Amino acid sequence: MKKIPRWGKIVLSAFLVIVLLLVALFGRTLLDATHIDPLATGAITQNVHAVQTGTANFFLIRGDSGYIAIDAGDDKTQAEEGLYKLGISPQDIVAIFLTHGDSDHIAAISLFPNAVLYLSEYEVQMIDGTTNRANGRFLLLSRLMGFDVNNPVFPYEYLTLTHNEKIEIDGVLIQGILTSGHTPGSMCFLVNERYLFTGDTMSIRRNGRAASMVHLFDMDSNQARESISKIATIQAQYIFTSHHGYSDNLDFVFENIRDN
Repeated sequence: MKKIPRWGKIVLSAFLVIVLLLVALFGRTLLDATHIDPLATGAITQNVHAVQTGTANFFLIRGDSGYIAIDAGDDKTQAEEGLYKLGISPQDIVAIFLTHGDSDHIAAISLFPNAVLYLSEYEVQMIDGTTNRANGRFLLLSRLMGFDVNNPVFPYEYLTLTHNEKIEIDGVLIQGILTSGHTPGSMCFLVNERYLFTGDTMSIRRNGRAASMVHLFDMDSNQARESISKIATIQAQYIFTSHHGYSDNLDFVFENIRDN
């Protein structure tokens, strides 16, 4: 059996060091990413529909004459196909409430010509080029892989919401709840005091418990944890996430948090 040459040992050792470094930096992130499990396009309740676009869901709430969208998905073509499957016209979407401005939540905005767009006043910095999306390990990974993770400058007109502001559109009552962490202006929406839409503020693990989103993508992990504790106090019948499905048992989802 031939011996490995000295240069080969050096290359192998360097490779192992790189692997170990990546595992140390991003191992938790890779583990978190394997739990991403969006809902298939379809009705969740009589008044709430999910649309799957890639690894992200956006949601539609039935109003008096049209629909309210929570986010706008990861892919315009898939969004259009999902609406067709549901028998809903893009023209029937009267408003879009963005949980935040990441690209996988805004891709199909242009599909809805009649929709008024809303987002948190603190998220404006993320869509007007003021604040960079990438930071820390996220920035390191993006540079290593050679891609730009910063959100493009927003080309759409929009209205802003303050924390706890309530607005009624098409017979639907929406309350915006500021939940900073994933981004500075991430916002959850409590709809008709019954449905809680959390965007990327949190995930629901396979054991049914609330947890943080993929840590690598949170701009401030401490704030993100505080935001989960904040929404754990909200009374609702359903909770929806963008990448990890939904639950109709909030007591169970937040039990580990409410008990602390």
